[in-house]
Amino acid sequence: MRAHEFVIKDTQLDERTADYVRTVMNATADVMKSHGYRAVGQLDDKDIEAVAHRAGTSVHDVQIILGMDHMHEQLDELNFLGSPCTKDCSGHRAGYAWSKRKQRVPNSHSQSFNNGAALQAAGK
Repeated sequence: MRAHEFVIKDTQLDERTADYVRTVMNATADVMKSHGYRAVGQLDDKDIEAVAHRAGTSVHDVQIILGMDHMHEQLDELNFLGSPCTKDCSGHRAGYAWSKRKQRVPNSHSQSFNNGAALQAAGK
């Protein structure tokens, strides 16, 4: 597999779909850079709308591509899918989204990120 190919669950995306994903990811990177964000989980609703506008797509598609389609489900103050958060749950959301995209659990220096990934791996 070449570095620029996208694979979801061992299935290579067709080139048109891969270009679409690249466009959304590039728009996401631009928005993240403009705010100094380091994790997708730091994006708020207005940021996601900005990504969708730049990529010429829907907010829903952006959330799916970024693995954020469950981002607001079961999110309570200082709680993400039943796991307590220490600040704003952005680490949990970022870890959850990363694990959903990568289909594995990371070994990050951030316990919050690792907790979010573990929740996704556990099927929450």
